[in-house]
Amino acid sequence: MNFKFLSLGLFSLTVVSPLFAPTFTRPASALGCVATDVSVQVGISGSKQPGQQNNNANQQFGEECQGNSVTNVGTQVQNGSDPTQQNRNSTQVVGGGATSNTPGKGDVGVKVHVPVNVYNPAADPNFLNGVGVPQR
Repeated sequence: MNFKFLSLGLFSLTVVSPLFAPTFTRPASALGCVATDVSVQVGISGSKQPGQQNNNANQQFGEECQGNSVTNVGTQVQNGSDPTQQNRNSTQVVGGGATSNTPGKGDVGVKVHVPVNVYNPAADPNFLNGVGVPQR
């Protein structure tokens, strides 16, 4: 007999619970904005010294920002005998109202910087001097 009441109670709970679900979730208007900046800088050079690779990403969020997103991707590739020098400046502004560099409640700022330095002996003018190649 108790199983009938338990079954009826569980069934009633599953029917009524969707009516209460909105009270447990945040409304869409409370969500902030997302700004994503991805920078890949690749230096392939004949220099054994690592290159200088700088990424200056500025992200600004508006006070009234709700549900917007912005993505910026930048790629720089340098190939040569000289050491790599790469500079990237990026500014993202998302949302309305007065802006701030500090994400507000619900805002997400993601900055990804991938610096890659590769030594290429074929581009090194001094490489053959140190490998024991007979001199004429």
